[in-house]
Amino acid sequence: MNERVIFQSAVPLDNPYRCAGTLQTWQAEVGKNAVGNSRLMLALSAAFAGPLLQPLSVEGGGFHFRGGSSTGKTTALQVAGSVWGGGGINGYVGTWRATSNGLEGIAALHCDTLLCLDEIGQIDAREAGQVAYMLSNGRGKSRAGRGGEARKSSEWRVLFLSSGEISLAQKIAEDTRNRRAMAGQEVRIVDVTADAGAGMGIFEVLHGFPGPDAFARHFKAAISKNYGHASIAFLTKLVEAPTKNVERAAVLMKAFQEQNTVSGADGQVSRVLARFALAAAAGELALEFGILPWASGNAFDAARKCFRAWIDGRGGTEAAEDRDALTTVRRFLEAHGSSRFELIHGEAHAGTEQAIDSRIINRAGFVRHQDGEREYIFLPETWKDVCAGMDPGRVAKVLVERGFMLTGGDGKPQVKQRLPGIAKPARCYVVSSSILADD
Repeated sequence: MNERVIFQSAVPLDNPYRCAGTLQTWQAEVGKNAVGNSRLMLALSAAFAGPLLQPLSVEGGGFHFRGGSSTGKTTALQVAGSVWGGGGINGYVGTWRATSNGLEGIAALHCDTLLCLDEIGQIDAREAGQVAYMLSNGRGKSRAGRGGEARKSSEWRVLFLSSGEISLAQKIAEDTRNRRAMAGQEVRIVDVTADAGAGMGIFEVLHGFPGPDAFARHFKAAISKNYGHASIAFLTKLVEAPTKNVERAAVLMKAFQEQNTVSGADGQVSRVLARFALAAAAGELALEFGILPWASGNAFDAARKCFRAWIDGRGGTEAAEDRDALTTVRRFLEAHGSSRFELIHGEAHAGTEQAIDSRIINRAGFVRHQDGEREYIFLPETWKDVCAGMDPGRVAKVLVERGFMLTGGDGKPQVKQRLPGIAKPARCYVVSSSILADD
């Protein structure tokens, strides 16, 4: 059974899993200097999470560091990448500048390890949403062979890190087909603001360096000479007692989730919390193995801070669809509230004694004044246009629950109203202007 097997690829492979320097130098120059910097610590913790995906039965996904130019986003990816390898111009870090087909192959090569993709702005907006699903779900596109038979799709498990000046939702919005990011996409790629709020971009503690630029240069110099050893040390420890170590990781995950569960939060928040818990558990396990030179609890603290930043950036813990429902209607009224709604004849304009007779172009509905507030009246077909790309019924339900939409005697969101030019009372949606003042 001493047969020698040689793998022959159709194209030469660029091996990202190279090693240089020593683990001890990496710990002193990289690991210790990351302490106190929540984004760097989250990235390093996540770097050790890949091998735990399968034994913990956890779904893949990613963290996306979003922020302006020169905030340190790429540095965070390079620091995390140094856990697994390096060398070359960009070290271990890859790029979003690829087709979905190309990213399939790249993801497969990083199965159970770490995938780093820099600058999400470089991917085609038409493919961004589908790639988000593909990378997280771990399966490539189904294709036919030369004879029409089904070919086996590529499969992988990967936890990836991403960076960019814009979010996934903003990238998808660039699509000229008026697409919007779906809740499932935003859950799969968790958007974390790169700016840590200390006035130094991604950094919070400089460990004696004169400024964030000097600190970033230090990291880049250190990881250009020391990389690849941390992952080998982690895997060596992990397989010495696999059952015990996986059980320990599960305990750490559960502890983080229990400590950071938000009461009344939507299930989407719980899914994202599980990914932060995975990263936190991997970081704590790495420091228990003696690989990350941190104190116990450091990985938990960093992940907790980034999780809170995600909630703040998201705008709360409600379902993304509910948040988008409010935003969609509010945006339409902000843009067209004074130009596309006809004042019902005989209604007085607020603060005046007579109605304003004006010509409405491309009418969206009617407006009236009730108890000192405006009420915007939409007919059913117009309401569907306002909610394009969403479920009109769900949007109406959300507004009713928030007290922004009137209900009929049957409790349903449609009410009967007499409107100009319509002989019989018509069913319509009535939205209060108080939605514009809602936080």
